[in-house]
Amino acid sequence: MAHPQIATFARLADGAAKAIRKIEGQRTLLGRTMHAIAYDEIHDEFSVPVPLPQAILTFRGAANGEEAPIRILQGPKTQLVDPERLATDPVHSEIFVPQGNSVLVFARDANGDVAPIRILKGPDTELGASAVGVDTVHNLLIVAGGGQGGQRFRIFNRTDNGNVKPKAVIGGPKSELRSIGGPFAIYSPKGWIVATVRGGEGLASDLGFIGIWSVNDNGDVPPRWKVGGPKGVFQQPRGVTLDPKNKTIIASDKRLNAVLSFYFPEMF
Repeated sequence: MAHPQIATFARLADGAAKAIRKIEGQRTLLGRTMHAIAYDEIHDEFSVPVPLPQAILTFRGAANGEEAPIRILQGPKTQLVDPERLATDPVHSEIFVPQGNSVLVFARDANGDVAPIRILKGPDTELGASAVGVDTVHNLLIVAGGGQGGQRFRIFNRTDNGNVKPKAVIGGPKSELRSIGGPFAIYSPKGWIVATVRGGEGLASDLGFIGIWSVNDNGDVPPRWKVGGPKGVFQQPRGVTLDPKNKTIIASDKRLNAVLSFYFPEMF
């Protein structure tokens, strides 16, 4: 049985470094199946989806030890079902949660059993949604996942609601979007979509990589840059995040049980 916790490490930590902070214990309400975390740098808080209790937990940015969440989004009005991933929009104070054939949007400060303020859903959306990202500069919502045509990035206006067609769709053999690894990142100042792509269906493959596409791309287009395979360091890449101040891409790998940081000034 895994021990539910969120660990914080120094930015320059390397090797078998110890965590400088841990959030753990019964009062945190954390579960062992947490597959995403989203930090809101404007309000200094972070949100975590917890599938088993069907909830979104939000903590102080400086949370430590057995500290309770400051908000809990949970209940039948939320329409949350086994939430796995999410994205925050600090600029417009919203939280986006992919739910397969829909994307639920909540006010950032929603607490308790609260209904979404918008729902992107319907046959024209072409969703299955497994992960989402928000471009706050270009006012776009990027949805990753399957649906009609296989693995795709589907790009919508951020405020789209209901049964709306995507503005653009990235996918196809040239895109190399075999299987999107997990939560992805958006670098809004330049409109980059940064995602991990797994190498195949097995437990591990050195074909996995980090790919970078543009929000202006459409159709079957290759990534602008790649970090990793073939014969790269990744085995089973998962989530990715960005450190723009230090021009760094940070990605996790489930098979390596590691977090890898890459200095990549070209994209910043």
